[in-house]
Amino acid sequence: MTVCKLSTSAIVVLAGFALSLAARAEPQVPRLDVTPTCRPMSKNDGLQLDEKRCRESENAAREQLVREWANFPAADRVECTTAATMGGTASYVELITCLEMKRYVANMPKQADEPSKSGKAPRKR
Repeated sequence: MTVCKLSTSAIVVLAGFALSLAARAEPQVPRLDVTPTCRPMSKNDGLQLDEKRCRESENAAREQLVREWANFPAADRVECTTAATMGGTASYVELITCLEMKRYVANMPKQADEPSKSGKAPRKR
């Protein structure tokens, strides 16, 4: 009987985990709370954060994500959403930067395999 309860519990946990991953991979930009990201850390901080400019940057990044979200692989969307929301802050700028870097890196081997215009293969470092 105990074995049955344990396996049922494990199934419930795994199903919940799978559902949370599926929800994150939906072709919809997640809603992030950028308030902590755009709020100055302290009044005495030597670096002055322009909260209005920060919010404008975050909104512009979100608008870009809305246009491009479905073009990014689901696995990248999940990984980058997790990275962009770590540490108690969230940022659309970090999210789109992560997605763009992953896309760039995914395209690198194609570029590296092509011979240069001189006909020589690229040098390996």
